[in-house]
Amino acid sequence: MIRRLFVIFAVTLAVSHIWGQQYTVTGGVGEALTAVENANYRIKVFMVYGMENVRISYTSTSTSHKWYRYRTAVDEFNPEPVASTQNGTTSYITDVEDGCGYYVDENGPMRYYAWIVDYGKYEFKMSLLEVDPEVDPCVAVRFKGEYYMPDIEYYTPGGAAIKIAREFEVSYPTVKWDGERKSFITETHTETFAGDPFNRSYSTLPLQDTEIKLQGDLFARHFGVEKILTIPFYEAKAIEVHADTIVVSAGTTNVQGGGDALSAPAVIAFRAIANTPVASLFNWKIFNADEPDKPIIDFSQAEVEYTFNRAGTFIAKLHVSDRSGSCSSDEHSFTIDITETEMVIPNAFSPGVTVGINDIFRVKYKSIVKFRGWIYNRWGNELFSWTDPAQGWDGKYRGRYVPAGAYYYLIEYTGTDGKKHVRKGDVNVFRTAGKEPERPANNEEF
Repeated sequence: MIRRLFVIFAVTLAVSHIWGQQYTVTGGVGEALTAVENANYRIKVFMVYGMENVRISYTSTSTSHKWYRYRTAVDEFNPEPVASTQNGTTSYITDVEDGCGYYVDENGPMRYYAWIVDYGKYEFKMSLLEVDPEVDPCVAVRFKGEYYMPDIEYYTPGGAAIKIAREFEVSYPTVKWDGERKSFITETHTETFAGDPFNRSYSTLPLQDTEIKLQGDLFARHFGVEKILTIPFYEAKAIEVHADTIVVSAGTTNVQGGGDALSAPAVIAFRAIANTPVASLFNWKIFNADEPDKPIIDFSQAEVEYTFNRAGTFIAKLHVSDRSGSCSSDEHSFTIDITETEMVIPNAFSPGVTVGINDIFRVKYKSIVKFRGWIYNRWGNELFSWTDPAQGWDGKYRGRYVPAGAYYYLIEYTGTDGKKHVRKGDVNVFRTAGKEPERPANNEEF
């Protein structure tokens, strides 16, 4: 098996070597161009510019070459011979015609062919370049113009006609999105393609007003006769939009669960970045998911901040259009979930007994928009107050732990229902035996 693979590999190298060295074409204006290498039919298409002094040379191990020509197919029974000059293992012909195939018959197992094209007879010519107004500028660009572009063909030895595709280049200054920088950067877009430049749509659209250049074909470039036409001013209409959200701040919570939902009050910044000034009209709308026809905010700028104080699911939708209103984007929307208010108030704690374990009178909560709490003793004297629900009472008054017993709290808060709630109750202070605090020197009652 290994020996067989080695033989196949060696034969392949030998064929490649022969294929690479068989025919050499010179003459015409400039250097001849290898336009096509069709390994299936073992044929190369050589392109020259003008037929003056065109010559085809052939090199092999033989010192006796017989040359033949075909026009649409090889006639094995009545081949057309061509006079040649032999010089050692190299021979050449000078009676070369455009649009014909040539081959040397050495009576070997493989035969290779050369086809000649005079590009001067098929030269691409263009005198007008415009953008086709019938094509939607939000989707693609298409050219129209005045041009001459005849088909270039060659024939395989078996008689199959194959069209040779021309190559063209379209270029224009534009901007493109840089995901790492989160911004648009300038670049020159260049697109090389095979085929008819007037029979295709270009979906990579200019994102800024620009000059569009069409060059070609690239066969003409090789011979120094390339045609270049421009559209001096193309007014861009296509837009590209990128958007994101940033949680500027969100209400704190000490209740587990809720998934990705945010605790109120949540301040969210919505930001749109597009290819301005082409994209120039921005609009953010925020809806309650239950009322999609009643926006709670309608803001005509690229960036907006909104504070969510109510519970529910909200949808933020972005609409962007170009300065003429021809092209628009509605592809960006964001869902914001705000949790409902929860408030749990403990009824006992043990300050100064076990550090970090139930030693702070602290509510359990989420989505509290506003908060204030007070602690009173049995005579109605205020011992402590606080406005941050994440904080709490450490059981001290004027730096000393209060005695065990019942104390009273008053808590007022606004939840995500928009209403003010009042909670009252008592909280028991527990202490370990022998751990009662010392009374103040003035015998003041706690």
